[in-house]
Amino acid sequence: MSINKSITINSVEGHKYVLGFSSFDSIQLPDTITKEIIEVVIAIEDYKGINNAKTLFTFTTHIKSFLVKNDVILYSYCDNKHIERGERHQHLTPQEYRSLLFKTMFNKDNGKEFINKPIELTDVNNEKHYIHLFARAESIKEIEIVCNEIYKLNK
Repeated sequence: MSINKSITINSVEGHKYVLGFSSFDSIQLPDTITKEIIEVVIAIEDYKGINNAKTLFTFTTHIKSFLVKNDVILYSYCDNKHIERGERHQHLTPQEYRSLLFKTMFNKDNGKEFINKPIELTDVNNEKHYIHLFARAESIKEIEIVCNEIYKLNK
């Protein structure tokens, strides 16, 4: 099954985002993983500054809706492009801040239906990288296997 879907989201601040879902096969996984890995990307097309929480929760709503309709594991890499951060988050790198946003937006009001598994990797240059895996709660064992495979790649 190959997936390639995008959703346009316009925020009240005037930002235009594209939330994209596409098949991801960059990681060799054991045969025990039966679910497809889908990369989810949030791209901004018209940057206008800081968003409000409503926009972040709109992303979450679409991600959860995708998971309801598709029994898959979502993979998202937090990039290091510039992002506006409030005064109290200036000490965080752009990647770390995006990871914090993912944690906050996905875990708030989540209940027990979905999993958000954050992964923090450190490369040979001692720089940190942040990945999130999202899935339905019943996929916890497969999420852990995928997580372990990603950590093995980091060695």
